[in-house]
Amino acid sequence: MSTIFKISYEHQASGHLQAAEVLLESEGEPTQEAVQDAVRKDLAKHADTADFSVVSVAPYP
Repeated sequence: MSTIFKISYEHQASGHLQAAEVLLESEGEPTQEAVQDAVRKDLAKHADTADFSVVSVAPYP
């Protein structure tokens, strides 16, 4: 059974620290690599930055 996880992260955009979230569906707890890939894919849609910091990963309702 898959679980949806909410990943909260921060990144720099236009010289300002921005907070963002992305959802990830995973069988069991996601690996660190899966979390980072989800954040990178989300960032690619919104910004030209590669630097980010994962704040939390938690099950979503």
